[in-house]
Order: sequence, then C-alpha cells, then structure tokens
Amino acid sequence: MSSSLTSAQRQELKDAFDIFDKDGSGKISQKELGNIFKALNIKVNDNQLKELITQMDSDQSGEIELDEFCYVMGETFFKKHSEEELRIAFEQFDQDGSGYIQADELESIMHKMGRHLNRSQIDGIVKSLDTSGDGKISFEEFVQLFQ
Repeated sequence: MSSSLTSAQRQELKDAFDIFDKDGSGKISQKELGNIFKALNIKVNDNQLKELITQMDSDQSGEIELDEFCYVMGETFFKKHSEEELRIAFEQFDQDGSGYIQADELESIMHKMGRHLNRSQIDGIVKSLDTSGDGKISFEEFVQLFQ
C-alpha cells in the first residue's frame, strides 16, 4: 500500500509518525508505541507491544521506521472507516463526553503522547479542523479527516 499512497497521504502519515517519534530518532521504539496506547487509554502489556513491533518491523530492527509505518498505517488509516469505528476514536479524544473535542482535550491527549505543543499550536490544529468556527471539533468535523 505504501507505494500507492499519494504524496499528501504520505505526508499525513509522516506528520503522525513524527508525533509518535518523540525522540526524533526516525524510528518508533517499543516504549514510544506504548506511550501512544497509554495516551489513548488502550491497555497493552509488554508482550502485546513486542508482537505489534514484530508485525510491523519488516527489517527486524526492533523499531518501526517511516516506510514500515506507512506500509501498515496506509492500509488501515486510508481505508474507509465505519461510523462506529470513527465514533469510538472520537470518544477517546472527547474526554468530557460533551460531543466536541476542545483544545484542552486535544492538548491533554498530545501531552499523554509525549508531545508538548504550545497553546498556539493546539489552537492551530483545532482551527484547521473547525469548519463551523465555534472553537471546537464536532464529530462531523472529525469525520472529515477520514473522508
């Protein structure tokens, strides 16, 4: 799938990869992968993390490089998601159950992932997704990321 990604899709995956690659090494380690799941309140043990790394790590380096990430994530990230799958993902970000992702919630998730973005960066992300101009991300606006 990686070779069939558009340049825009590859850039989206690179941007995600860079968020997960907290130390900027160009690789996602088992620890960094664990932090992603922790930030999303998904419980996985060390054996499950090792198995995930093994499944994604085609060159058996013990870490996930960008091409490996693009290959695996391209197949899942750019597939059409059901409304139920999107609702579950949305609810992970909508921590207060308000039906909206607000800047504080986005900042909290990013912080749990080890990314300490300043307020203007967080506000910029919200603004880029907030098509209604109300300062928060609705489910409908969130879904547009996956269309």
